[in-house]
Amino acid sequence: MSSSATQVLTAAVLGLTLVVVVVRLSRLGLLSFRYTVGWTAVASIGILGGFMTRLAEPVAKALGLSAAALLARLALAFFVLIAIQLSISISGLQKQNRTLTEEVARLRHEIRASSPSNG
Repeated sequence: MSSSATQVLTAAVLGLTLVVVVVRLSRLGLLSFRYTVGWTAVASIGILGGFMTRLAEPVAKALGLSAAALLARLALAFFVLIAIQLSISISGLQKQNRTLTEEVARLRHEIRASSPSNG
């Protein structure tokens, strides 16, 4: 088996494995629909990535890299962007959680202050 065929097969197997894991996590309720769709898209890109090595070769050669190395670097950059996006989402959720916790505490204080046993 040639190196190119091995890369295509490896990308396909890893992509399909990711799809199976994502679908399983989704069915268990551990992954929302939004992220299920996103990770399935990532897996699809990974599957296609193996076939893209020939398309990437001219760009890779111009940069002094192999096609696989170029695609690996692009994949790494993509995952860094995903990590940043998830960090932004988590930060927003933490802010919402803090705001809701403060509101609940304020409402509890108002209820206790207005209850007949305290008056």
